[in-house]
Amino acid sequence: MNTSKVAIVGGGPAGIAAAKSLLEDGLTPVLIEQSSHIGGQWNQGAAHSGIWPDMHANSPHVLMSFSDFDHPAGTQMFPSNQEVLAYLTAYARHFGLGPYIRLNTRVELISRGPEGQYWVTTRTQDGEEEKELFSHVILASGRYNYPNFPNTPGLDQFRGQVLHSFAYRGRQAFAGQRVLVVGNSISGLEIASDLALNDGPPVLSSCRKPRYIIRKLLHGLPAEQHVFNRFATYLGQILPPPEAAAGLKHFIVENFGNPADFGGLPPSDNLLEAGASMCQEYLDQLASGRIRAVTGVRTFTPTGALLTSGEEVTADVLLLATGYGLHLPFLSEDIRQTVLADDKCLDLHHFTFHPDLPNVAFLGLFGQIGSYFPTVELQARWVAACWSGQHALPTRTQMEQGLAESEQFKQVREEITSHESMHLFSQDLGVAPTLDRYPDLVRELLFGLLVPAQFRLEGHRSRPDARARFEQNSRCYTAGQAVPLDQQQRAGLMMLARALPQNQALQNLVEQLQPVAVL
Repeated sequence: MNTSKVAIVGGGPAGIAAAKSLLEDGLTPVLIEQSSHIGGQWNQGAAHSGIWPDMHANSPHVLMSFSDFDHPAGTQMFPSNQEVLAYLTAYARHFGLGPYIRLNTRVELISRGPEGQYWVTTRTQDGEEEKELFSHVILASGRYNYPNFPNTPGLDQFRGQVLHSFAYRGRQAFAGQRVLVVGNSISGLEIASDLALNDGPPVLSSCRKPRYIIRKLLHGLPAEQHVFNRFATYLGQILPPPEAAAGLKHFIVENFGNPADFGGLPPSDNLLEAGASMCQEYLDQLASGRIRAVTGVRTFTPTGALLTSGEEVTADVLLLATGYGLHLPFLSEDIRQTVLADDKCLDLHHFTFHPDLPNVAFLGLFGQIGSYFPTVELQARWVAACWSGQHALPTRTQMEQGLAESEQFKQVREEITSHESMHLFSQDLGVAPTLDRYPDLVRELLFGLLVPAQFRLEGHRSRPDARARFEQNSRCYTAGQAVPLDQQQRAGLMMLARALPQNQALQNLVEQLQPVAVL
């Protein structure tokens, strides 16, 4: 028995991008979503969503989108969760995905079938169970929907309210209460900043490891364009990690300050040790006294916590922003063992394929800093092109090399940045812009936001409107005007060309710009 249907588990951004890409390349998707609406995390109110009603995206709307469909005019720079969900809904409608989506259907088990196919067992909301055979399977069930609770002693003895950040639904429920927020990743910073808007006691913000903090805005523009751009990707190829980290730390402190200057805890001088997070209001709330930064928790007490500094604090509420585990309960034990699945990561070639799991792909299940929209779309396009025969599938040797690289990566880091993953997947698919073809776009391509339309300029499924869309999106925060290279950017480009002599496109680009640079 053979089938040509592709099962997609999950109806979030990765799942709907996969469905659209499969259709585009002539394959038949069956998207299986457990809730009554697509959107994944952005479907606020669904059981698998940890978004609160007032939450906004941390990335600008041009990065919270796909390569061939824009947000409507008037969308906020950092869109609300309602705007993001409306965008995903409109995207699915525009590309005719409705007939391929099964809502209110939960995947119970995925196991190997005959001839490289896979059995997918599902259960509907009414309890009806079905077992179907699919030729291919895409896992796109989300990375941040299974809360991690700390094993810190005393948590079960605390007499107040305990909740994970996943269950946070806004500051209104905590008015007048003493709240201890544990954790200073993005969710911990955002929630502490939101709670600080309440009247009453200051919010206690606890962390084991103080981080440097990047605001979402810099000089009125998204800060991401300075941190997560193609130039940063090239720098990562030529600089040793300590040197690259030192440069980024200097940029952060110079533009946003050291948290200690605002009354926060001083991070390590080594950015690789301290890490960085992003929040617009946290530093101001520290400076105003609405947030008080405290050290990590040694043990919880019935009335609060004993901190590693020796201070004892009292609290009515413990709000645990302590991260998420990777949760794929529907995988058969055989598949789980093949990819060495644990609560943090999977053993995969470029976060996507495994040589011993033909016809299976994993989308968006890796830890990442930055918007997932462009990266999961690139990943989905790569998978669709490989499975439709329009692009070569990585060989077994290539995949085994990818597994080795994955193991090395896991020894050092848990998360990749969005500019690194976009570079990786665009190279895999062969859709990264060839820089010397676009000398007049060099500032946007090297130093601007990595807006997804640039990955439609050339290669598989390129589009004739891609350049116009790219220019519009790259310049939407500069009143539609192109901004020329400044002297620092020119110097950076020349430095890259010297350090990467094998990159012919960079050499050609510098040669084309040289007359201007001399002037």
